[in-house]
Amino acid sequence: MNEKTFTEMASRFLRASLDSWRQGHHAFAVLHAGVGCEHILKAFLCRHNPLLIAEKGDQSFRFHSLGHGDANGVKPLSEARTIGMLEAFKTAAVFMRGRMPVDERTFRPFADSRNAVAHSAYLDDMSVKTVVETGVQVVESVRAELGLDPADFWGEYTSAFADLSQVASMPALARPADRPPLEALAEQLALVARERARSAVSVALSTGLEAASWDEATMSGELKGDLTRTALDAALVTALRIEGAQAGQAADRLLEEYGVLPLPAPLASLDDPGVMQRSHTAVTVKVMIASGVIAGLVDVQGRHRDMPLVDMLIYLDQRGCLISSQAGGDHVWWRECPACGYAGNVYGDLSPVPCRCDEWAQSCIHPGGVVDVGTVESFTCPFCGLSLSNRGEIATAGIESRTEAPEEDR
Repeated sequence: MNEKTFTEMASRFLRASLDSWRQGHHAFAVLHAGVGCEHILKAFLCRHNPLLIAEKGDQSFRFHSLGHGDANGVKPLSEARTIGMLEAFKTAAVFMRGRMPVDERTFRPFADSRNAVAHSAYLDDMSVKTVVETGVQVVESVRAELGLDPADFWGEYTSAFADLSQVASMPALARPADRPPLEALAEQLALVARERARSAVSVALSTGLEAASWDEATMSGELKGDLTRTALDAALVTALRIEGAQAGQAADRLLEEYGVLPLPAPLASLDDPGVMQRSHTAVTVKVMIASGVIAGLVDVQGRHRDMPLVDMLIYLDQRGCLISSQAGGDHVWWRECPACGYAGNVYGDLSPVPCRCDEWAQSCIHPGGVVDVGTVESFTCPFCGLSLSNRGEIATAGIESRTEAPEEDR
């Protein structure tokens, strides 16, 4: 994670974004442009001071940046946390002193679109061209600030990157053995997952209601209500888990067929652009396909507005009954799923590290009195089935193990 690495990755992702736009895969164009823009902004900040990109409270990146990464107790660079794209933009704008071509208000829709595609499989087709053009405009201004050669950075798009209509009109990209592009197949699988989930949830809904009515003549009203809720919960979770598993297997097969998976284990190096790009591609495809599962449930909710399907998931999520972990003790560790937003399970070396609040603070806000839970090595969501099993995927998805610490402890 340094200026050179970030600029190389930014170039790769921006050209991948334009490749996707050229082929008509706008969702992937937004995703790749978002990652590339974030990387070049961080490259610019690293030129001023690498500590500018360290997330507040992160010590790992600070120690590595200062040359103490090999000291005892310092976490590996793969676990370092850095700021997000919007914060990187705002900080870079300060250093550019009026040379940033757009303001935060104009830039924010681009950041929001990247997040919407990644987390909700949603893309506003009416605004996609505008947001990608905004991202490209910001990238080009930062590239100029860094003094990077435009031909090296943009490659074959050097004379066309600023005009997406011209990019779209370029001759089609050559593919090995005329194999369909990965993006197109991922989008198709996301639609298949959505259709399958829509059908499965509909059947689960009718089955749950049927099961709850089998002995209703002998039940009190309160018992019948409880049984109906339990039957619907069980049927819904079963349907989602089956469809989530199917979607995950389909994503893995696709990624293996295209040589993205398996990733090196353990992650060879965060300085290896090839490994980083493969990690990003794997997470992007998995998240897009898994998002289709929850999208199918939302479709059913739209048809059956009298049935609180989404409310049922929120209730299950808040209760934590689908959350589990391999951490010791009674505390349950989980992280928000990047595909559906509900609570997913984390696994790995999750030995709890107690905070020191008792030594100086009157109260403690750490969950369970723990400030850190070791290293997350895999992630599984019980709601949409998203599964990340490689440290590279975990790092790319931003799934961290550290808990929130009070300001004084940071």
